Amino acid sequence: MRSYSASSIIAATLLSLTFVVCGLPLQAQAEDASPSPSPSLSPAPAKAAPTPVPLDKVPSEAESAFSELRQIEEIASTDRTSLESTSSNLSNFTTEIHARLAEDNRILAGTPSLELLYQLRTGLQTFADGLSSSEQDLNQRATTLGNRIVRLSQMDQIWHATIQSAPQVDMPPAVLQRVQNVVDEIKKSEQTAQSDRAEVLTLQSNLLTEEARIQSDVAAITRSQSQALKDLLVRDGQPIWTAPRTLTSEWQTQSRETFSSQWVATRAFVQRLPSSFVLHAMFIALFAIFIQWLRHRVRKLTEVKPELQQALPILDLPVSTAFVLSTVVIPSVYLQAPRGIQAILGAVALVPTVLILRRLLQRNLFPILYALVGLYFITQLRVLAASLPVLARFLFLVETLGGFVFLVWLLRSGALAAAAAGTTRRFSRALRFIARIGLVIFPAAILANAVGYVNLANLVGDLYVRSIFVAALFYVIIRVLEGLLIIGLQVRPLGALRAVQLHREMLHQRICRILEFLALLLWLDLVLNFFGLRNPLLAKIGEVLNANVAIGSIDISLGRILAFAIAVWASFLVSKFVRFLLEADVFQHFRLERGLPYAISTVLHYSILLVGFFIALGALGIDLTKITILAGAFSVGVGFGLQNVINNFVSGLILLFERPIKLGDVIEIGGTVGEVRRIGIRACVVRTADGSEIIVPNGSLISNQVTNWTFSDRVRAVEISVNILPGTDSQRVVELLKTAAVNYPGIAKEPAPQVYVMSFTAGATTFQLRAWTDRYRDWTQVRSDLAVAVNDTLVREKIGIA
Repeated sequence: MRSYSASSIIAATLLSLTFVVCGLPLQAQAEDASPSPSPSLSPAPAKAAPTPVPLDKVPSEAESAFSELRQIEEIASTDRTSLESTSSNLSNFTTEIHARLAEDNRILAGTPSLELLYQLRTGLQTFADGLSSSEQDLNQRATTLGNRIVRLSQMDQIWHATIQSAPQVDMPPAVLQRVQNVVDEIKKSEQTAQSDRAEVLTLQSNLLTEEARIQSDVAAITRSQSQALKDLLVRDGQPIWTAPRTLTSEWQTQSRETFSSQWVATRAFVQRLPSSFVLHAMFIALFAIFIQWLRHRVRKLTEVKPELQQALPILDLPVSTAFVLSTVVIPSVYLQAPRGIQAILGAVALVPTVLILRRLLQRNLFPILYALVGLYFITQLRVLAASLPVLARFLFLVETLGGFVFLVWLLRSGALAAAAAGTTRRFSRALRFIARIGLVIFPAAILANAVGYVNLANLVGDLYVRSIFVAALFYVIIRVLEGLLIIGLQVRPLGALRAVQLHREMLHQRICRILEFLALLLWLDLVLNFFGLRNPLLAKIGEVLNANVAIGSIDISLGRILAFAIAVWASFLVSKFVRFLLEADVFQHFRLERGLPYAISTVLHYSILLVGFFIALGALGIDLTKITILAGAFSVGVGFGLQNVINNFVSGLILLFERPIKLGDVIEIGGTVGEVRRIGIRACVVRTADGSEIIVPNGSLISNQVTNWTFSDRVRAVEISVNILPGTDSQRVVELLKTAAVNYPGIAKEPAPQVYVMSFTAGATTFQLRAWTDRYRDWTQVRSDLAVAVNDTLVREKIGIA
């Protein structure tokens, strides 16, 4: 081997570094100029061959394999049954979708109303949501089947390797046959899993196809909605007198196709969701049984509590009441129902509504009910004939014209004036107001429909008619709930509460107002929702409320200010309600010292307000950490500047917890005597005998001397001095004074009145009568009356007074 010197090595190293440094730019240019060669792919590591089962473990492992295969088969059988049900439901789903899409396309070809467009869009969106749920289920099934196939493939490889190793381990024929049986079962299970997965993938493909069709139609309906809103004041139809007046063959064909599509959709919905009708029927039956039982019990209680008579009208029709209440609880079940079923359900809900209203309204108002029934059925005919725009226009003309004629007759016939005597003034005024609005809306809708502004006419007319329908339904619901509320406040458990017994009428009125307010909000929500105006309106309101106004580093929006005000208002409301329950009911069950209930209520009041204030600050978007820092920074300054306020605040807490002075005590401070009417967080209110009210700071009550005449009890001493002429029997005078005090009704028996001889002079002997009264509020009057009684006794007994 050739040797190299150290200097040669160093020189060679420096030369190599020079070439490397100088060659870097050239190498970078070369890399930029020519594409870099693709990196060579390293070969994948060879898959390890499956390990055969050892001969001594074949019997036990085979049994384990059979057990696992049986479990897989049981799960597969259950999944297969569920998959068949899913496949059947998807088949009915697809049939219903095809029928409804065909009907929707015919409707979109005409001039559908905003209400109808929103109903179409909502229906298809619920279908899309249902398909999304089914898609997630199928994805999960496909994943499960894929994992099952992988597991079966692994088992197959292991047991095949075991068969191939049989000659090497000299496997007995019986054991070999056992292994072969395992392999056969694995193959069978694997083929079943492959078949199930293929079916699932086929359903997934079909489902995605239907979902794409639905989304396409939803997009088309959304575009139609936007266009209808833009063209609301644009004439979208020919004058109605130019429309054909005979049923042409095209009309007949469209009618057959329309009703055929609706029949197919209705039948598919019934086959797909029969449980909806069963659930609805069960709810109605259970509620009817409950109302029947309640009516039987209330009739027995009316003899003792006549107030329950007001609730009997809604209990006389248990089935109708159950139907009406079901419209509140069950509507979510029929979100995907076709228009035919919705029309039937609406008619079913209308009939019991009218029956109940006949019990609640006077006979003079019955024509209004019949008019509502007629308008409703014409409206449902328009909905069913939506794909026949000309027929729908004529039906709408009949509906609006008939409604206008009826309102004219109603206002001119005096039916409202005759019924006003038997109803509340507010209800009568509401009916008259609704009728007068209809006298404006119906002619406008008739004119717009006649000259070709079909969309505008439908919007105006349907808005009024739908509003009346929903208002009538909510009126019945409120009256039903009001009747149930009357019963609930009269019987146990609510009727046993002392707060309810003392304030039953007030609670009834307040709860009814809350129900009416909620009904108004829900009525407005449903009316706007009918025409698809709710979401756009809420979006606009959200934009206004969320518009930020930057003041320095603080962003304030109208929504946050509103949330702050609501939080503060709610805290006052919660505090008032909690104190009402405590004072009216809870405190009555405990023996608490006088003044302690007021202290507890006051502390809870300010605690709730404090929590509500911090919640309001959070709603306003103010960082509470900054508030804490600012409070710490200003605490010293506030402590010096507001010493008196802080002193009065702390003194108020002392008064509440230590209770040296309690609410209702008669105190004397600075020569002023009065009754404590209020203990506030800063000052107390004392009412004097002359009727004036003095504001006394809490610090003065703690730091100054205060005489509390009723601290330990409510009894006060009354003293009267009498000067008697010399020579009178002193013992007789003492007995007469005691007798006068004992016979006066305002004097307490215990402690007994006492008489003392206070002084002797040449001209008179002074006696002092000391008695006790529990009438501490008007003890001055008691002393005056007792003095009169003493004087009358002495005069009657001819005792000389000096």
